[in-house]
This record gives sequence, structure tokens and C-alpha cells, in this order.
Amino acid sequence: MINPSLVLGPAISDDTRGESFSLMTQLCDGTLRIGAPDYGMGVVDVRDVAEAHLAAGFLPTANGRHLVAGHSSSFIELGRALRRHAGPQYAIPTRQLPKWLVWLAGPLANKAVTRKVVARNVGHPFVFDNTRSREQLGLIYRPLEATLHDMFDQLEASGRLS
Repeated sequence: MINPSLVLGPAISDDTRGESFSLMTQLCDGTLRIGAPDYGMGVVDVRDVAEAHLAAGFLPTANGRHLVAGHSSSFIELGRALRRHAGPQYAIPTRQLPKWLVWLAGPLANKAVTRKVVARNVGHPFVFDNTRSREQLGLIYRPLEATLHDMFDQLEASGRLS
């Protein structure tokens, strides 16, 4: 069983929709220009997830569940990496919103962001161990910057960030 974290990276089609593309668009289109919460998450490239599925199906050493997460990151770290690549013409967040503000305004902006979610997750790093996926599936995770750059470039080229 393959259990991926937040899946980012380029899609097969420029008009692909989904939460990953929604999140990346919000990071790049100015929606979060005032700042982003310090919300930790695992991130994995979609191409690494595909390799994990193939390995799980064909390698005799692959058994059980595999956490497929190449990187521990946060919205702020994603924003800073994107900003270095995209440049200042995009309103990508690089400032961290205070936890109290996320707790207060988060539920108003998004119903999935409850105060309980904020209290338990904002300001806490996402920590995981992907040793099994590396050892049993032979995964070598792509650099986070490559994943972000490839996805950003696809969104920009398709006109979805204008």
C-alpha cells in the first residue's frame, strides 16, 4: 500500500484540476500575499509516487504500507522556494502569519481549517520516516525545488497564474 503525502509536481495535462493545483495556485496568485501559516506537511513529487506504485507492484521486497513523502516542509518554506524561482512579480507568501491570527481567521476563510486543526497543527513540524520506501521500494526522491519549479512552470505556461 502506498500512502503519499501532499502530491505536487507537473501534471500530464495543463488543465488538470485538484487540490494540489488549487493549493499551488493560491500560493502563487496572491491569495496568500499577506502571509501563510506555519503548517507543516510532507511533500512528494507525483513522479515519485508513480515510481512507488510501480515498485510496490513488481518488487518482491515490497510488502506492507509505505509512507511516500520525500520532504518535510511548510507553506512558508514552499512559498520561499517558489519566490526564489518565480521572482517578485508574483505575490507569493514569504511571511509567516501568527498562530493566533490563523486560529481566529482560518475558520472564516476555509471551513476545513477548524480551530482544533490550527491548535494541533500550526507551529508544529511535520516529522516522518520514509526509510521503508527508500529501502524496500528503492525510491530516490526528487529535490523539492525541482518539484515546485516544474509545477510552477507548467501553471505559468498554461496561463493559470495570470
